[in-house]
Amino acid sequence: MSKSVVYVVANENFQDEEFFESKKILESKGYSIKLTSSIIGEAHGKLGSTVDTELLFSEVSTDDFDAIVFVGGVGSIKLWDDWRAQGLAKLFLDNGKIVAGIGSGVVIMANAGILANINVTCLKENESPVRHNNANIVEENVVVSGNIITANGPQSAKEFGNVLLNALETV
Repeated sequence: MSKSVVYVVANENFQDEEFFESKKILESKGYSIKLTSSIIGEAHGKLGSTVDTELLFSEVSTDDFDAIVFVGGVGSIKLWDDWRAQGLAKLFLDNGKIVAGIGSGVVIMANAGILANINVTCLKENESPVRHNNANIVEENVVVSGNIITANGPQSAKEFGNVLLNALETV
C-alpha cells in the first residue's frame, strides 16, 4: 500500500492540534501526508501555525491515498457546504478508503450524506447539523463505524491519530 493520507484543511483557522497531533502519529509510522484545500498556498491555523496546501480538491485521487481526513476549526465552516469537499468524502468511501473527521470537520462528512444511520461523535456545537443528516451521535471521544472514523475535537486529537493509524494498519 502507498501509506499515504490526504488531509483537508481550511485556508484560515483550521484547528492546529487536530492536524498536527494525528499527522505526527502517522508520520512516525512512515505515512506520507499531503494537504488539500479549495486553494493552493499557505493555510493558517487558529493557534498561529502555517502549512502549505499542495493539492486542489480536484487534484486528489483515491488511487494515491489510503485515507482522507477532514480537519476542523472555525475555518472549516466555509467547507461545510463545499460540494468538492463533500464529493471527496463520498468518493473515498465509495472506493473502500478510510474517511475520517475531527471536530467541525465531521460536519463536512455529515453534509456529504455519508454519516446517515451510523454511530458518530462530534463537537457539542456541531450536533445540530450532524443530526440533521441522520447520524446517530454517541458521547465518545472517537468512534469507528466501518471505514468512517469521527472524533469530537482537539482534546481527542492524539486518540484520533492512534485510532486512525490502527485502522490504516489493519486494512
